[in-house]
Amino acid sequence: MDKIDGMRTFVAVVEAGSFSGASKRLGMTGKLASKYIAMLEAQLGMSLLHRTTRSMSLTQDGRIYLEGCRRVLNEIDLLDTSLESSRGLKGTLRVAAPLTFGETVVATAALAFMETHPEVTVELRLSDDYVDLAEEGFDLAVRMGVLKDSSLVARKLGEAKLLVVAAPSYIERHGAPVHPDELSAHVCIRDANNPDPNRWPFFIDGQQVHIPVTGPFIANSPPACLMPTRAGKGIFICPHVFLGDDLERGSLVQLLSGFPSRTIAIQTVQLPSAFRKPKVDAFVTCLRKHVK
Repeated sequence: MDKIDGMRTFVAVVEAGSFSGASKRLGMTGKLASKYIAMLEAQLGMSLLHRTTRSMSLTQDGRIYLEGCRRVLNEIDLLDTSLESSRGLKGTLRVAAPLTFGETVVATAALAFMETHPEVTVELRLSDDYVDLAEEGFDLAVRMGVLKDSSLVARKLGEAKLLVVAAPSYIERHGAPVHPDELSAHVCIRDANNPDPNRWPFFIDGQQVHIPVTGPFIANSPPACLMPTRAGKGIFICPHVFLGDDLERGSLVQLLSGFPSRTIAIQTVQLPSAFRKPKVDAFVTCLRKHVK
């Protein structure tokens, strides 16, 4: 066993929280991952991990060695970065993203990325469930909203603003609300992804107020909600990243612009060991351009 392989295995085991998770990430068997850790401990003459049948934790020596491993591996990755940048990016990039945002913004960014880096294969997993990056071997994930505390490295891409929109045909038939309080008297299209789809948030006189809304259509997908909205069936509050050029074309009109709603943070997360990988950095840069 090369010591660098042992160090990478050790870091992967700690980040994944198990030998099975590390083995999936590294493309080796759990038995081999366990063997590498045992060989590394034998070379060092110290125990790095406390192991029981149900749990695993770092020893004091393991905590110290983990930080050293990350520094060494980071320097190696930086060297690889300088070489890779001269050769061009290659290999596979595994990305996890929320379903609807992934189908639109992330997929569009992936297409642009592949055109610039034709030798990189982008593997995109779309799911509204939070995937375990270490357990399932993803290079990064795109997440919207407030992040849970974790050891993952987060990088902000931007924010999605919630805009109230309606089709001109709806406004012609029902009129346009001039104050959020009037929404209760209108037909509203509701997004089930919102924390409370039946109460829309607005800042009124410096205070956040939740306005009750009702309507005959609710879906857990902004693009699905936009279909009846464009057809003039109701008013919708939508993250601006899904509106495309609807407002410029005039197929939708923004309402209540003087009463801002909440914003949704859009971020990427990755394992510390994946930080500053050339493919990851290049994709995050590309993705940031598509989050406007």
